[in-house]
Amino acid sequence: MKPFAFAMLLAILGGCSTSTSSGSVAWRVREMALAPTSNVTLYGPGEKVLLVMNKQTVQRLLLAHFRLTRSAGIQAELFIVEGEEPNAFAGAIEGRRMIAINIAMVRLIGENVDEFAALLGHEAAHWAKGHVDSSQARSSTIQGIGMLIGVGLGMAGVPAAGIITGLGADLIQASYSRDDEREADALGIDYMLAAGFDPQGALRLQEKMLQLPGARKVPFLSSHPSGEERVDNLQKLIKAKQAKKEDKSTGVVE
Repeated sequence: MKPFAFAMLLAILGGCSTSTSSGSVAWRVREMALAPTSNVTLYGPGEKVLLVMNKQTVQRLLLAHFRLTRSAGIQAELFIVEGEEPNAFAGAIEGRRMIAINIAMVRLIGENVDEFAALLGHEAAHWAKGHVDSSQARSSTIQGIGMLIGVGLGMAGVPAAGIITGLGADLIQASYSRDDEREADALGIDYMLAAGFDPQGALRLQEKMLQLPGARKVPFLSSHPSGEERVDNLQKLIKAKQAKKEDKSTGVVE
């Protein structure tokens, strides 16, 4: 599957920190889920294979996105984007909300839908609580950023996305506070429970990232509370919220 190409310099909100990349490409997960084959291959410039995903995993990822954004009461498009260090972010394109996961993060998570749900719930919470809008963000509109090219898989039976030229993209650079991050973690667990996902996935994902070489420099971790603090907070959140859910299901009144 060929990508949307962001031809000029594209500043993206990186997993609650800011990163910049040149020639970034992105794929709409909604279109990936329509692939006529059992695997979805993402190609970069020069037909270089960047990622191969099982289509069922893509479909489960998309369904998780729908369920979690519904729990959060928001609407956002889901993308997979280039990236060599695990990351995810909430941002906007032409005023439309988006949530994106980069290729390195997809590889790290593999096929674990609960870990994807933890990531999506966290980013959805940033939108639901207005963190993206109210953060000390610098928003700018870049006109004529180049071309957003959606080649799609038209030749293989999947409708092509079409070609949009002269794209005006609202690019948001944000730096969330640690309190914002803690709030997003807490709400993300709520969304996971409401949507029927295992909140332990949030802990497993955090532990995976902390085991990466140079974990402190990984964008998704760099702006969050420390790894030890975050693991401890997540453990307490999960225990408290699961107990509360169980009390409600058994009719216990606090």
